[in-house]
Amino acid sequence: MIILIVFILLSLLAVTHIQFFIVRDLAYYNDRAAFQLLQEEFEQYYADHDDSWEGVHDEQFEHSHGFAEIVLVVDGQVLYQQGQLDIKSMQADGFHISLHDHDRKIGRLFVMNDSQYKTYEFKNMWYNILPNTLLVSLLLTAVAALGIIFLLSWGMTRPVRKIVAGIHGIRQGDANVPFPVHRKDEFGAISRALQEMNHSLASAEQSRKQLLSDVAHELKTPLMVIQGEIELAQERDVPLTQEKLSSLLDEVLRLSRLVHDVLDLSKLEAGGTELRPTAENIVEMVSVLIEKTQFLAEDKHIGLSMHASEDVIEVSVEKSRILHALYNILINAIHYTNEGGQVQLYVERMYSPDRQDEVVRIVIEDNGVGIPQEDLPYIFNRFYRADHSRSRPNGGTGLGLAIAQQNIAVHKGWIEVRSEAVKGTAFSVFLPTAKER
Repeated sequence: MIILIVFILLSLLAVTHIQFFIVRDLAYYNDRAAFQLLQEEFEQYYADHDDSWEGVHDEQFEHSHGFAEIVLVVDGQVLYQQGQLDIKSMQADGFHISLHDHDRKIGRLFVMNDSQYKTYEFKNMWYNILPNTLLVSLLLTAVAALGIIFLLSWGMTRPVRKIVAGIHGIRQGDANVPFPVHRKDEFGAISRALQEMNHSLASAEQSRKQLLSDVAHELKTPLMVIQGEIELAQERDVPLTQEKLSSLLDEVLRLSRLVHDVLDLSKLEAGGTELRPTAENIVEMVSVLIEKTQFLAEDKHIGLSMHASEDVIEVSVEKSRILHALYNILINAIHYTNEGGQVQLYVERMYSPDRQDEVVRIVIEDNGVGIPQEDLPYIFNRFYRADHSRSRPNGGTGLGLAIAQQNIAVHKGWIEVRSEAVKGTAFSVFLPTAKER
């Protein structure tokens, strides 16, 4: 901007300079007769004084009245001057007239008539104004440039300041930090990533707090039972009976199972579980599972059966984890099926449109009490029980389905559930076949 202003002002200066000489020469051509008469008068003076300029400085020339400035220079010396301008100014800006005696040059006149002098004054005035104008323009331009730079830098750094403030808010634990996510540039992309990260951190922190609360709640009951029995025995100063010892052992085993399940689930959710898959016949695995749980079904007079589409369907899995997942689901099915009911397991290959490949589906279906629709979205949450009347001491840890889901997920599988109150529930476990893995 400054360079542009300097260029414009210098251009104006050059135009003014050129224009002055054009106007000066035009004034000569418009009043050429007066200039010629003045020239002739000076040449006549020289001839009348025996080819000499002696006394010329005191002479009054008849045709000089229309001229504001006249300077006679001979051999570099000023012999006659009319007006106020110095010789340098006249030599630079005055109109030049050469004086001759026949073919011999006898001197030079530098003249300005009234019109030329006015143009000269305008030029000088403009020359005097231009430096000040230049300085003022440069000053104003510098101020404007600084202002624009400040505004631009303020505007450009504003999202950075917001992002920095947001990061500071994240450090302080604020879950609702405002970021400039509406922007469509790189700052917007960074803001959206930070906002997503903050929401993930807030969700993880909420999950951590909830887990601590749930674990504390689950540990509280058995610890109180153990503490109460021991304190009562101390107060009465009597040894614990075999029945009491068995009860305390049950509570200790329940605590141990809870801690083991919490640690196992935490590893699964954190991705810290290293699988050691081997090729296994899922039909045989389900058969073994039914044998291990048959006695529980028989206690409630529940029919437990399996239907497989093939005798051998191989999957590449870590056998213990898949058995654990299926066991947790099957135990729930037996528990929530009334006496005389049925629990059926189906094993089959099927084509998955989503995966564009074959998968194995294991269905565990019962005709029990079912799961209310409002509880279905939460059944895989830690410590969630769809049956709110089921007492914690008599129930499991509340982690069975959560662990089952995570064990299936680490094998790149998934679980689907459909249920209808009173009519029963069906859990479908999908696992990739050994060919895919």
